[in-house]
Amino acid sequence: MASRQGNRTQMRVDLAGKVILVTGATSGFGDATARRLHAAGALVIAAGRRADRLAALAEDLGPRLHPVTLDVRDQAAVFAAIDGLPASVSAIYGLINNAGLALGMNSADEADLDDWNDMVDANIKGLMYVTRAVLPGMVARGAGHVVNLGSVAGTYPYFGANV
Repeated sequence: MASRQGNRTQMRVDLAGKVILVTGATSGFGDATARRLHAAGALVIAAGRRADRLAALAEDLGPRLHPVTLDVRDQAAVFAAIDGLPASVSAIYGLINNAGLALGMNSADEADLDDWNDMVDANIKGLMYVTRAVLPGMVARGAGHVVNLGSVAGTYPYFGANV
């Protein structure tokens, strides 16, 4: 159903029973997104590095939340996690790529190269790994949506944001 607001058309999708994967679900936008989608009736796969926070989220939200402890920087782990999903949540309708890191505040000439590698691995390669792992199912079902969230640093630089 589409609704018109000013110059924008908004699409409303009934999320009841739809499976949505949210990466970076253990804090901030990811946690809020998982909660909002769950409240809208979606079956949420909440993925994140911190198992304790995922367990707390699952306790708060109940059985329509499937927690997956996952570091998106690990390509093999990403594909294993997606391949290993139970049938009840394997037909992913939506992917919210939210996981990311911002490390270090040094100027670029003094930045820690390990921080750079970790950020590129999470913010760029992790997004690509999860998207690639999920897309074949979406294509096979002829349905799906991918939403990529990015840092403000992708729009304009801020002091210390050197990647």
